[in-house]
Amino acid sequence: MLIVATELHVKNFWRFFEFVRHASRSAKQARQAAGCLHVWIGNGGWRIGYTLTAWQDRNSILQYRNSGAHKEAMKKTKLFSSRIRTLVWEADSVPDWKEAKGRLDEVALREL
Repeated sequence: MLIVATELHVKNFWRFFEFVRHASRSAKQARQAAGCLHVWIGNGGWRIGYTLTAWQDRNSILQYRNSGAHKEAMKKTKLFSSRIRTLVWEADSVPDWKEAKGRLDEVALREL
């Protein structure tokens, strides 16, 4: 299975609600997506959003990423986010958030 972990920083308070709307819709889409095995969303306070998803294969990820609510959110990411990092890796089982966050912390944040 493939694991995807993402960290996204909200630009400011005025963009927070837009971020939450897109994150909620994207999570709903993921939960209904073919090949999605696990969806978790969390936060590090109101300015940082996290996602952890597990997928059967790369094609399932791409189908999700390139359609629906997630595609719309990606188009607008620069409007409500200042920084982002994401990591994809293979695993035999879904990691707990502590393990996923540890891996994600090794990836540099990208300024948007």
